[in-house]
Order: sequence, then C-alpha cells, then structure tokens
Amino acid sequence: MIENIRIRGFLVGCFLLFTALYLLPNMVALPAGWWFYKKPLNYGLDIQGGAHLVYGVDIEGVLSERTDRMARQLAQEMKDKGAEIESKPNEAHTAIVLKAKSPEDHAKLSEQLKDQHGPTLQVIKDDGLETTVQYYDSVMEANRQQIISQAIEVIRNRVDEFGVAEPVIAAQGRDRILVQLPGITDPARAKELINKTAKLDFRLVDNSMTAVKVQELITAAEKDNGFALGKDGLTYAKYVRKVNDVLKDKLPPNTMIAFEKPQQAVNLETGKIPRLVRTDTDVGGELLEDAWVSQGQYGEPNVSFRFGSDGARKFGDLTGKNIGHQLAIVLDEVIYSAPNIQSRIDREGQITLGQRNGEEAMKEGAMIATALRAGALPAALTQMEERSVGPSLGADSIQKGKRAGMIGLLLVVIFVCCYYKMAGAIAALCLGLNVLSLLALLSALGATLTLPGIAGITLTIGMAIDANVIIFERIKEELARGAAMKTAISEGFRHAW
Repeated sequence: MIENIRIRGFLVGCFLLFTALYLLPNMVALPAGWWFYKKPLNYGLDIQGGAHLVYGVDIEGVLSERTDRMARQLAQEMKDKGAEIESKPNEAHTAIVLKAKSPEDHAKLSEQLKDQHGPTLQVIKDDGLETTVQYYDSVMEANRQQIISQAIEVIRNRVDEFGVAEPVIAAQGRDRILVQLPGITDPARAKELINKTAKLDFRLVDNSMTAVKVQELITAAEKDNGFALGKDGLTYAKYVRKVNDVLKDKLPPNTMIAFEKPQQAVNLETGKIPRLVRTDTDVGGELLEDAWVSQGQYGEPNVSFRFGSDGARKFGDLTGKNIGHQLAIVLDEVIYSAPNIQSRIDREGQITLGQRNGEEAMKEGAMIATALRAGALPAALTQMEERSVGPSLGADSIQKGKRAGMIGLLLVVIFVCCYYKMAGAIAALCLGLNVLSLLALLSALGATLTLPGIAGITLTIGMAIDANVIIFERIKEELARGAAMKTAISEGFRHAW
C-alpha cells in the first residue's frame, strides 16, 4: 500500500482527469479542434433502437451448383486426356454420374479421380463403365462453413457502408445468420442491400433454340406443374430454379433459362423476356476488382466494373473467342443487358440500367455497385425473422434505468451517511466516482452499453459499498480495542481482506 499522501493524491487526480476526459463527449458538444477522445459511449440495439434480422442461407443451392460445376470440370479434364466421358449430376445434384465409352476411357477416369481428386471426391458406385462420385462429408461440411463465413463477411462489408457502430453479425445454427443493427436510420435500405445477392455472371446467349420455342416450353411447364412467378409466395430465385429443373431434359446441354425485365415493366411478375444462356463460361463477379456508378452517352446512370488481373484474362479470352455473339450480363439471375461482342474486352465493362426515372436508376445503380464492391453473397438469403426496436422504447428504458440507479444510490447514501456519519459521506462520494469511472472506462474501450449493462451498473451501486462497510466495521473494532484513530484506519484498510 502506498503510504505517501501526496502520491495518493496525485494518483487520485490522474484517475479523476481520466474519468472527466472520457465522459466529456457524452455530456457536451466538443469543438471541432478538440484534441482528445471524441467518441461518445455506444448504445446497444435495446437502447437506441434499430433492426434485428435473422436470415436463412440457401446452402444447399450453392452446394448443388458446385457439384454441377465439378461435373463440367471432370468432363473437360477427361476430354483433354483424350477420353470420352459423359458427366452429369444426379437428380438431387448431390453426386456426379460418369459414363465412359470404353474400358480404356474408364481406366483413364479412375486414374484421374485417384490422382487429382482423391482428397475431395469418393467413388460410391463403380459399375462397369459407369462411375458415381460425390464429395466427402468432411469436404461438404467445410464447404458449408465456408459459405456461412463468406456470407457473414460480405454482410459485414455491406453494413459498414451505413457506419453502424457495433453491429452483431453471427452464425445461428447450421444455416442461419443473425444481424443486429443498432441505431440505424434507414433500416429499409439496409435490409434491401443485405438481401441483395449481387451474384454477377457473364453468360453467352445460346441461339440454338428460338425465343418462341423457349417461351412455349416455359408456358407448358407452368401449366403442367401448376406454378407461376409470385404464386403462393414463389420468389424469382426459386421460380428460375424450378423452371430449369422441370425443363432440364428439354434444354440443350450446359444451358439454362434466365429472364430479362423489359424497361416498361414495373417488375418481373408483370413482364419478363426469357433467354437461353450457357452455364459453362465460368466468369463471375468474384473476379471483379471495383464497381462504381458512371454516366452513359445521354447522362443516364450505369454501373461500371473493373476486373483484376485473373478476371481480365478470363474475360478477355471469353470475349475474344466469341466476337459477334451476344453476352448476357446476369445479376441475381436477372439479365440486365445482352449486347453483341464487337471486340475483345480485357479489363472494364458496364451494366446499363436502361431509360427510366433518373433518381430511381441512380439509387439502384448505387446499390448494385455497393453490393458488387462489397462482394457477392455466396448464397441467396431468405429473411426468416424481423424485429424493430424503436428509439422511443430505448429512451424510455434509459430513463427508467437512470431512475432506478438514482433511487438505489440515494438509499445507499442515506444509509451510510446515517450509520457511519462522515466516513459514510466519504464512501458515498467514492461510490459516485466509481460509477462515473465505470462509464468512462466503457467509453474509452468503445464498448456498447445495453439494458443488461444498465442493470449491472445499478447492481454495482449496491455491491460497491460492501468494501467500505467491511473496512468501516474493522475500524470500529480497532477503536473498540482502544487503538488511536490513525492506527485504527490503517489497520482497518490493511486487514479488511
């Protein structure tokens, strides 16, 4: 214990200065040139209001897509080795069925699976010339965790656009993500941005089937299977998947149907143009380096994007080999435009938003650019739960918490002052400083104060006086034994433990 009263006084003074400096931003408006700490205490969702959201992640859809991609990759690998292998996913898109044309091709396939894909793919059936493989369970679980982690990171990057202090973004169960945004001023726009998958793909338009024929197939599929976009809550993403699942045997290999929204249509339910596009281009938004809103020839807003080195090489190869063909720019399975490739494009491109209301187009362009810049979500999100906490409820809770704290503090002060007289008054003063120092420490650490935190501080008021009671009782015992006041105080503090 430090005996020198001056050193004690100096330490107490430093402590009080620390408390005052870190509490100052919470009490007064600081001038622009203030040199010290400026950030006030953060308040949690339950105090300042905000949004509480729970999203379901379409992990199975991504895993199915990865299985389809691996099927195409295996077919290409065997083609490069001079083997004729038919490769396609099973109906559930959980395994890949490989059919060889000859025993020699089957032997090459077995060797390729063992040498190149042994750690990831297991053979579950080997029947003559037909082999069925699937990912190991450990690989699938690792993929599942990667999808969740990537989705959380992308959501965090998007939330940062709003400057939300202390957002809570965490996995919940195996396929859900919890998002809490305290103090957000525009929850509708935040939800819209978070929900935006922003999955960008560049796909060649396949003209082997006429547009009339494609529309006839879609109409027949809807009629025979009793579904339609928007019917029974069928979202666009699920609608596209259902259309392609129903028609997969009637479409050319490595193609799918996507839809373009006419400029005059309010949404895809009121009007959509089907197009047959290829799925084996493998050039997507994950290769982008940057995205921003630019202006077109007539001042209309467009979304420009730039590839990194790897993306520029792949995009250049794609466009260079397909000059004269249409290239569909597909965002979240919606075709935004399908221009003709007139020359090789290496690094930069543009998404045209069409002629529409300028303010709406600018807002949509900014949102698309932000989503692409923050990264594409690896899977579609489905909003499972939403709760909003109004700031008035939080303000009411703060007032009640303050009232409870003041009543508790007042009762403790009255008790110690009546029972211990001057010593009790000193203890009450220290108790007040204790509470202020706790708030200053929370502010200095950038911590978030929530309603349970206020309850904890209120409880601290009652518990913190306990040390003083023990010390005072020990001093009274020393005085009862006949010790002098100075000795009794010294012994009281020394032996309070």
